[in-house]
Amino acid sequence: MARLQSIKIGHVVGLGFGLILMLALVTGALGRIAYEVVNYEQEIIGRRSEVDRLSLELEIAAIRRTSSLRRYLDQADENILAGNQAYQQNFDASYQSLARLIDNPEENEALQAVRLAEAAFSRNEQEILQLFEEDGFQAAARFLWDREGVVAQDNLLATIDDLRQVQQGTSAAVISRASRIEFWVIAAITVFVPVLLVGGVVMGTVITQRITRPITALVKTVDRLGSDLSARVSPAGPQEIAFLGDSINRMAENLFESQRSLQAYQERLRQELKLASQIQASFLPRFLPQSPKLELAVFWQSAREVAGDFYAYLELDGGHHGLAVGDVSGKGAAAALAATLAEGLLEVYAPVHLKPELLLTALNHNLVTRLAPNHMNVACCYAIIDQEAKQLTVANAGCIPPYLRRNEHVQELEVGGLPLGAIKEYVYPSLSIELEPGDLLIFSSDGFVEAMNGNNEMFGFDRFQTELLKLPANVSAHEAIARLVQVIMEFTNQDDLHDDMTILTARVVG
Repeated sequence: MARLQSIKIGHVVGLGFGLILMLALVTGALGRIAYEVVNYEQEIIGRRSEVDRLSLELEIAAIRRTSSLRRYLDQADENILAGNQAYQQNFDASYQSLARLIDNPEENEALQAVRLAEAAFSRNEQEILQLFEEDGFQAAARFLWDREGVVAQDNLLATIDDLRQVQQGTSAAVISRASRIEFWVIAAITVFVPVLLVGGVVMGTVITQRITRPITALVKTVDRLGSDLSARVSPAGPQEIAFLGDSINRMAENLFESQRSLQAYQERLRQELKLASQIQASFLPRFLPQSPKLELAVFWQSAREVAGDFYAYLELDGGHHGLAVGDVSGKGAAAALAATLAEGLLEVYAPVHLKPELLLTALNHNLVTRLAPNHMNVACCYAIIDQEAKQLTVANAGCIPPYLRRNEHVQELEVGGLPLGAIKEYVYPSLSIELEPGDLLIFSSDGFVEAMNGNNEMFGFDRFQTELLKLPANVSAHEAIARLVQVIMEFTNQDDLHDDMTILTARVVG
């Protein structure tokens, strides 16, 4: 394997292509050889067929020639004599063609015998024709034909028959040999080419696996690295792949160290956020004071480690109680810092500004210079309850309007304004109402009405008001909060919250 690592991928690929090219050349050469052999043998077979055809034509020309001579002697027709001469020319042409094609000694000897027999026949033919053309010797010419011409004719036909016998034997042997050669050549090609191709495929597969196996191992290791940074590659294969394996190992080692550092940082950050959450919770009043004339309860829960929601209770002079619920835009540490700042300023300004609208105006003037550069704002609803006069005065800076439940009816206290930190010079209005024994006041952040279930359906204001109407008569402030929180948790069907939730209730005791 170490020896393989000294080879580059280009060398392996070049070897594979060279092998394929060599196989293609060898296969082509074998095919060419087989083609040439088959063509050569077919040519030999065709030549033997031509020899057999010419021998047959030679025999037919001889038979017609001798037959036409006999008929001429019987009829003395010049046309028959002209046909005899044509047959003689055909005989000579077939003989010349055979002489050019035949290269076998036995056939050459038989062909020479035909030529000698034809020459003897031709001499007899000339003597008979000369005698026939003399007046009064026609009968002598026919006699000479019957005595010598027939013998020469039979001798010529016999030599031609001997030639054909020799040629048939030679042709059968030649054709048989050509067929055997053709068969063995084709058989050899048929066997050798598949063996060659199979060998090439095997060698190609081996060469390919030398590349694909290390790559497959790299892919599996990289896939494992997604969940296990301790996985490592065994460098193998050509130089480039082995180098890539080393690089992946170094990358995995760096990632592993980075993960450990990140985990340590996350743990430190988690501890810091946990401490920040505890500190933030300590800023909020854990228990709201109770009085014979006013019952208070609160629920506060952050969606993350720290929250952008806050609430406040302030004991003011003259039997006045200050209640506030706020919600900072955004989430996380920035929102938590802004919430802590807003809550601290509210507690500082509340004893000085005894009207809710004046307090919100002062808070807005202070926060706008601090939050505007970061495009943040604070929604806040602040109310003052005079338990002696049983009067509520409330101002709202972009928060969910407070609700009043009285005698099984729910009333939205419509008072609004821009969130704190939005516009510097802004004057907030206020609303004052008389309270009656049994009245239940509900102050809430938007975490309740904007709670989402698994179908991305919002809880909404209608459901919130409906649940307020379902509360029992003379329900305590604590029980009212417990019922509302249970409804929200059942609606979302989950423990984790998408947004911070804060709800504060105040019940006027009769």
